[in-house]
Amino acid sequence: SVGKNRIYLLVMTRGSKGGKPGLRWREQKFSAKILRAKLYSGNFKDTGIPSTRHTITAVENVIKEVSPDLIFTHFPDDTHQDHRATAQGTISATRYIRNVLFYEVPTTVNFAPANVFTDIGIFMEKKLRLLKAHKSQVHATRIAGLSILEAAESTATFRGYQNRTRYAEAFVPLRLNLEIF
Repeated sequence: SVGKNRIYLLVMTRGSKGGKPGLRWREQKFSAKILRAKLYSGNFKDTGIPSTRHTITAVENVIKEVSPDLIFTHFPDDTHQDHRATAQGTISATRYIRNVLFYEVPTTVNFAPANVFTDIGIFMEKKLRLLKAHKSQVHATRIAGLSILEAAESTATFRGYQNRTRYAEAFVPLRLNLEIF
């Protein structure tokens, strides 16, 4: 958990196409432990998340159980088919949720956050620690000499510059409810 917020993670696949599923799931559980988050599995086959009601229902079931105030999901324009299908299923599943934000990952394309940022300066070390928890994926960027840690820090620095802070994460809102009064 972060501060008083509870974190729930829905991981849609075990990642068998990008590594050993048992190892990747153990890494995910370790990462969830660091976050003090409750972990859910969508139990879909890697690279096989369908753009069907089944995906929407998987997301809806977790929403019904945890009643979230804010949901983060992949940006819909992504080169990875599972990220696209997850985003589309989440858009439908969150039709009654007031706060839904899209985030970027290395496979995201055409991401233009405009002006929704959060300063992650005090969390950057923890973010890198969380990424390191996924040891089997740290060097799986398919770019020689570039680790996921370097990519994450570069992105956070760039988004930080846009936000006028050292490190930031950026979001594109599907819906963002600001309670001003």
